[in-house]
Amino acid sequence: MRYVSTKMDQYFVAGRGFGGLAICYHLKKKYPSAKISLFDPNPLFASASAAASGLLEPIGGRLAARSQRASEGLEATKELLDAASCHVRKKVYKDGGVLHAPISANQRVVFEKKRVQNPQYFEWTQGGEFLVKEGVNVFSRDYLEALYSLVLSMGVQYVPKKVPYEPTVKQIFYAVGKEIDKELPGQFQLIRGQAMQVQRGESIFSLPKVHKGYVALDSDPAVYHVGSTYERTNLDLPSDKEGAVKELIKRNREIFPEVAFLSPLGVYEGTRVYSKKQERLPQIVSLGANQVALTGLGSKGLLYHALYAKEIVSAYA
Repeated sequence: MRYVSTKMDQYFVAGRGFGGLAICYHLKKKYPSAKISLFDPNPLFASASAAASGLLEPIGGRLAARSQRASEGLEATKELLDAASCHVRKKVYKDGGVLHAPISANQRVVFEKKRVQNPQYFEWTQGGEFLVKEGVNVFSRDYLEALYSLVLSMGVQYVPKKVPYEPTVKQIFYAVGKEIDKELPGQFQLIRGQAMQVQRGESIFSLPKVHKGYVALDSDPAVYHVGSTYERTNLDLPSDKEGAVKELIKRNREIFPEVAFLSPLGVYEGTRVYSKKQERLPQIVSLGANQVALTGLGSKGLLYHALYAKEIVSAYA
């Protein structure tokens, strides 16, 4: 008997940032013949994902604490990075680690303790910088574009409008970034961050480097990404891009001295959504009978988006 798709074999996905695209990918892997519609009224690069630093690391904070579920997250993200790279026949990331330049003598002591405890994860470079060996520099926009192209090739249909509520579809998955605050007001913390692209100066970075800010690489070797600012208030007002550039220069001049004299090629921003729960992990939240949201990825979207997308599909599809 020939299989015939019905309405109940349909899935809606809202949001085409990293989370939404990862959900589409895992839905299509699980149900290749299902009809999956991806809704987003905004341009592809309008999401916070497009403004991501590109630093995929298993640690967080100035104490270099290993993030919860870090190994699982790295494995899941690397699956998608490799799938996207294979699809476009171009690597959308650079592995080899992420460098951290200690900001104080105390942080250097902390880093040394981490190295002694976990030499498989950390080492010092000849230049006195702390290398997080598992770190990856993702070219965020390249990855976003490649992953979007991949899910379209798998049969996902893009609809350039806001997702409607449809009670007859099997499940509606929301991965809508800061828009979740409208559905669940007050349950998450929103932080807006800016970064800028600059033309490479005299300083040559072979790996991304973190200090008070960060310098990340681009697929174009002549371009660097410099970040990041953190705004916690007045997020309903337009951002101050001129002020952001000054803050970015201040944060990064110690590791990238000529940044003060380079004109930005562009300044971009994104609003991160953080869980208010103590563990600060992403959340999968039921919104109704056939509605569920993936949210709260915070600054660890690259580490967690693939893992939690796989889990939300496993649980709700």
